Amino acid sequence: MIRPMDSQDVEAAAALWNRAAESRDILHKPLALDKFRQKFVEAGPGEVKHNLVAETDGRVIGFGSAYHRPGADLGYVTFVLVDPAHRRQGIGGRILSALEARLRESPTLTKIHLNFFNPVNLEWFIPGTPGHDHPNAPGVDARSPALPFFLANGYTETARQYSYYRLLEGFEFSPKIAERARALAERGTTVTYYDPAVHYGLNELFDDLGNEDWREKVMSDVNSSNPHPLLIVQREGRVGGFAGPLYVQESGRGYFAGIGIHSEFRGGGAGSVLFSALCQGLKEMGATFMSLFTGKNNVARTIYESAGFEVVHEWACMRKELGA
Repeated sequence: MIRPMDSQDVEAAAALWNRAAESRDILHKPLALDKFRQKFVEAGPGEVKHNLVAETDGRVIGFGSAYHRPGADLGYVTFVLVDPAHRRQGIGGRILSALEARLRESPTLTKIHLNFFNPVNLEWFIPGTPGHDHPNAPGVDARSPALPFFLANGYTETARQYSYYRLLEGFEFSPKIAERARALAERGTTVTYYDPAVHYGLNELFDDLGNEDWREKVMSDVNSSNPHPLLIVQREGRVGGFAGPLYVQESGRGYFAGIGIHSEFRGGGAGSVLFSALCQGLKEMGATFMSLFTGKNNVARTIYESAGFEVVHEWACMRKELGA
């Protein structure tokens, strides 16, 4: 039986999640009960979360979760999980179909996405590392049964995301990047830390980049009472790129919300210099590793790879039209 998750089901669903995480059936991190409830169940203002469970003989053997905002044209399937002993019986497909039916109840929704724009971020462990993690799974695990499952249920792959990783011990500017930094400096372009008393044009940078998520994360931090360091590319005080804000997470991961270069500052290697400065800055702050993801076809991959980052996992971004 597939039915809505009630308050009595949350503990059973969390236990199902944690068994899958601890056995490495999924890459995602185990979640304490309150964290599970916060991720999947609790909805803030302007949020709707749908949670369903599969039950047999009074026992929860699967659950699924979806997310959308009222008035939006798209929703997200966050996760579908079935106990291994009950797989290949169509239970996952029935959970997914029921989630889609719940999303269809919103008159504005026309499509479902499975990608990194879902506000419900699911942390995961990076394979082959001593418990190093990343704060958001950017799609469907492309090396798991989840990919053929969603394909079989009418979803199409729209993009492939690569997760990159490297340890920061021993990181330093390569001779090539150091030379680029010198050449840029000779033309008046340098990488430094943002100082609102000296630099201008941060909002104009985000206008050019067209990324409101970056704007919100960076500007809210810059305008806070205790802002984190923010690296910028600048010329005569004008901001032409950003990387950050920078801080070290509890796991030792060097955090940054994003990195971007203004269209007028591109072409001279400013992106590669800024990225190496980011790695160096996080290392100096005490970070032991960095992780990030980017599209398979993103030319920025060459910047990450030139700084010693390696692909450690693949994810599929997927989509389904609600009329399909």
